[in-house]
Amino acid sequence: MNDTTEFQSDNLQRFIFDNAPVRGEWVHLSHTWKDVMSRREYPVAIQRLLGEMMAAAALLTATVKIKGRLVLQLKSSGPVTLMMVECTSNHTLRAFAQWDGDVTDDATLIEITGEGALAITIDVEGAKQPYQGVVSLQGESISTVLETYFKQSEQLETRIWLAADNRASAGLFLQKLPGKSTNKEADEEHWSRLSQLADTISNKELLELGAGTLLHRLFHEEQCRLLSSTELNFSCACSRERVADTISLLGKDDANNLLQEQGHIEVACEFCNEHYRFDEVDVAQVFASKISVKAEHKTVH
Repeated sequence: MNDTTEFQSDNLQRFIFDNAPVRGEWVHLSHTWKDVMSRREYPVAIQRLLGEMMAAAALLTATVKIKGRLVLQLKSSGPVTLMMVECTSNHTLRAFAQWDGDVTDDATLIEITGEGALAITIDVEGAKQPYQGVVSLQGESISTVLETYFKQSEQLETRIWLAADNRASAGLFLQKLPGKSTNKEADEEHWSRLSQLADTISNKELLELGAGTLLHRLFHEEQCRLLSSTELNFSCACSRERVADTISLLGKDDANNLLQEQGHIEVACEFCNEHYRFDEVDVAQVFASKISVKAEHKTVH
């Protein structure tokens, strides 16, 4: 492999091995990750876990190749009650975490989450219902939890390396390709060798090296070939119109009761922390527009 690839952050790079039935992906997030961190101030350990989940979501979305979105959702009995990351087929990411209490900087996964589960939801546009897989939070890291998921649910040998700090979030993904092989023993040897080579990677290398340099350092004696790359960025799908739709679902009476109690209705997006404020006039317009839409639907053309 030619080690001339320019380091591009906020980018996902696919690669394969011509001499082995193994595929891989590398992802590095900088501006995208900083956009998420700028929305809230997270404890160091939670920040690190959220960054690792963002990198993981990008890697997993690239493997499923769907039009829609993939969501990683962590629920637990520990300080982190909820953590969610969304990656879309439009190559956008958003994420947030909710927690309660103090969390030490060096807290482990089990100290952060206690008992809990990680749900992987794949929501394909046009599908009647999303696919969801769930795996318990047993392991030393999110990487090992996801590896267990692939082994148990997908029956695919998979290795994942993740890292995050206050500057970047990054990940490396290797997966043994399914299929009928004429030499399973050789395939196993290839998989074992490539996994061991990748296992030498450090968090510093993952966070600071570009795809070309990193893959050359790990696999310079292998026939590793770079494929397509994808730019990633932060984007939130929230809007004032969507919040108005949510208020309309409350019903006019409940919405007016909230107005009387608080003087206004304020909704904050969990992902981007954007606040939407609706006063009495705004709420009246919400329900007036709903009545207008219903009237249009009843009109005979």
